[in-house]
Amino acid sequence: MTDSVFPVINAREIAPVRAFYERVFGAQLAYRFPEEGEAVYLTLRIGTGQVAIGLGTEPALYGEVPLPATGHAVDLCLYVENLDAAVTAADTAVVTAPADMPWGERVAYLRDPAGTMLLVIQA
Repeated sequence: MTDSVFPVINAREIAPVRAFYERVFGAQLAYRFPEEGEAVYLTLRIGTGQVAIGLGTEPALYGEVPLPATGHAVDLCLYVENLDAAVTAADTAVVTAPADMPWGERVAYLRDPAGTMLLVIQA
């Protein structure tokens, strides 16, 4: 049985992606490798979930260099208590402004520094 699942964002640079998730979503560092020096992988806790960021510039174990997200390859969905605060913190990363949906949620799209599209939802 699977205990949990989480996405790994392959990025050209980890620091700006980490800073974005910390600033916009209050992410907390849960793990980093290596412990000292320049990180090549880290895991961030966001609420009860987590997202990992890996340096996607060298071949992975399967022999291919991961392509950092460009455009709309994958959406990460994040539920937040205050969508307007997240959009303000995201600044120029806002792709679509907050809008009320007919099913009762308020949503916006943001793009992180690695190019990953984020569907941010306030229920």
